[in-house]
Amino acid sequence: MIPAYLISGLLFGTLAALGAGFVLGLSSKKAAYMLGGVGSALGAVLSLIVLTSGKTVAVDLWLVSSASYAQLQVSPLNAYFLLISSLVWLGTCLYSVRYDDDYPRSLSSLMLLTIMSMVIVLVSGDAFTFLIGWESMTIASFFMILEGKGDKDRVRNAAYVFLAFGEGSSVLIMLSFAGLFSAAGTFSFMGPAAARIVTPLGPWIFVTALLGFGLKMGLAPFHMNEWLPIAHSSAPSNASALLSSTLTLMGVYGVIDVVSHLGGYQLWWGWLALTIGGVSALLGALFSSVSEHSKGLPAYSTIENNGMIVVAIGAYLIAAHYNLTLLADFALVAALFHAFSHSISKASLFLLNGWMSKLRGTFDLSSAHPIPSAGGRWLSSLGIFTVLSLAAVPPLAGFVSEWMILETLFQSFRFGDLTSQILGALVGAVVALAAGIMVVAMTKVYGFGTLWPRRTAGPGEKGGAYIGGSLAYFAALVVAVGAGAPGVFYLASQAASRMLGGSPYGLFVTGLLGVPAPFVILSGSPFGGFSPTFTALAFFSILLVTLTVAGAVRARAPRFGFRVRRTPGWFAGAAPADDSAAMYNSFGYSTPIRIMLRFLFRTKESVVQVGSAQRLVVSSPEEYVVDLAVLDVFKKFYDVLAKWALGLSAYASKKVMSGKLGLYIIYIMAALIFVLIYILLAAG
Repeated sequence: MIPAYLISGLLFGTLAALGAGFVLGLSSKKAAYMLGGVGSALGAVLSLIVLTSGKTVAVDLWLVSSASYAQLQVSPLNAYFLLISSLVWLGTCLYSVRYDDDYPRSLSSLMLLTIMSMVIVLVSGDAFTFLIGWESMTIASFFMILEGKGDKDRVRNAAYVFLAFGEGSSVLIMLSFAGLFSAAGTFSFMGPAAARIVTPLGPWIFVTALLGFGLKMGLAPFHMNEWLPIAHSSAPSNASALLSSTLTLMGVYGVIDVVSHLGGYQLWWGWLALTIGGVSALLGALFSSVSEHSKGLPAYSTIENNGMIVVAIGAYLIAAHYNLTLLADFALVAALFHAFSHSISKASLFLLNGWMSKLRGTFDLSSAHPIPSAGGRWLSSLGIFTVLSLAAVPPLAGFVSEWMILETLFQSFRFGDLTSQILGALVGAVVALAAGIMVVAMTKVYGFGTLWPRRTAGPGEKGGAYIGGSLAYFAALVVAVGAGAPGVFYLASQAASRMLGGSPYGLFVTGLLGVPAPFVILSGSPFGGFSPTFTALAFFSILLVTLTVAGAVRARAPRFGFRVRRTPGWFAGAAPADDSAAMYNSFGYSTPIRIMLRFLFRTKESVVQVGSAQRLVVSSPEEYVVDLAVLDVFKKFYDVLAKWALGLSAYASKKVMSGKLGLYIIYIMAALIFVLIYILLAAG
């Protein structure tokens, strides 16, 4: 039996280590990141203890209302998200010890403050503590983005756009919490969680929560301003890793946590989540495939992956509405699993791209800048696991989670009405298409971001143990989560046990066709299944044999007269230029997509005269260029919306706030009457 004081001690130890790192960061960046690593490790240990024991521990801080305390609470649900976040923070802190050399000390303090705020968000037991952590996280992230290098005006604009969307998210979340308080009569999350709330305010609570937390995740329609890629790519790379992997994860946690408080799911809630998630996944994948910025591309990929998570939540809501317990349980666990796989993979990709871009001296994927052999070759080799995971290649983490989501949608024929069945099938096709397009995006970011010609390493370019150790750590996580998927399935089932209808671990994780239990994951009976662990063993066995044979052939090559033969690349029948990279670069790689979807990317083609020959030039205004001058494809929509809002506010200021004393007296009397009526109703 795990004593409550041990869990409480680990929680306060985590916060104390992060707080000490925040203070020490002003004098020693290395000490700050080391303490950040210690706090992250304590958070991971705390999470595993709570998940395996199923214990919930709450610590009351102070009274905030007659029925509510400000409270810190560790339960299996928030412990699962704390585990994911802690693993990401640990690797990022290790990376930052080396990467942060040419940034001011304030960056380390701001990063530790952001992490500490996210811990408070996750372990808050009431609405007030949650909002304190949420606002602190947003403001600390705002200042962290301001530490970015390059054009100061661009960085400042990106930071303020981030702040504006962050505050909009806070307002919507407050509205959702107001609905929860009205239904439950308490600000404490423990009260509503014990008994699911069925209330006429359910639609209000769900929609405001989905929009508020979805805004932080960059979902449609809030991706229209492209604020997430702009902000995340403007920040330092270690900050970008936190923003795209764990700050958006707070949005995932918020949506699932609010859904866990509600009962009586309505059918259209699932339709809304499926639609928003499907559109986000497809547009995120498309814009990722054509982005030319080494950090803008993975930021768009974050929108795609968060869309997939919301799709799984939508499938859960529809299945739960029809009491399809097994399908609902599998959909929810799929959402939790994908949150895990995306967070560790995306953090690793941002860190890899940040270091490679530092070595190349540019974030522009289309620029041919050599990478030092000593500092880049083996580090880029570690990054292949991350890229393959985000491209959903088996047997890595990303493949398992995307397989689970697609398996859920392929069972939409089980839904109880025709509309849900058709919508589920359509969204399944969209998600499959998005997953295929992401293969293009990941091939592009890895091929053009890390595989340039090599050069001799200069001073400080070798990366050392901190950079290499961090990327190796994330590579091991990606492999372990994929190969050890049944174990993660167990943790996710523990986390969502309050929302699940039975014992999903025992129902979905089993043995089959000679593979012993618990190494086979079933997506439903009878439907589909596979063994991530044995698939991983088969893949790595084949890889080992291939490498062994290749090594033996290479060693004997001189004896048999083998030699490497090189031939010029094919450039559509034209003679190759002196610099072939200038002819076929990152932009050219994704140009077919731009041309096929010219209506979306506003692609233009023009013929220019080059000497005695004519050449077709393709341009696309959606692109991230080096200075991130982004032309938004939805700019007209926002221009009209802004003009309408400004006109309405000007009209209201003239009519309502006209400066007449009589009107102000009427306002005061109306407010007094409203307060008196409220008091009488509350007392009654």
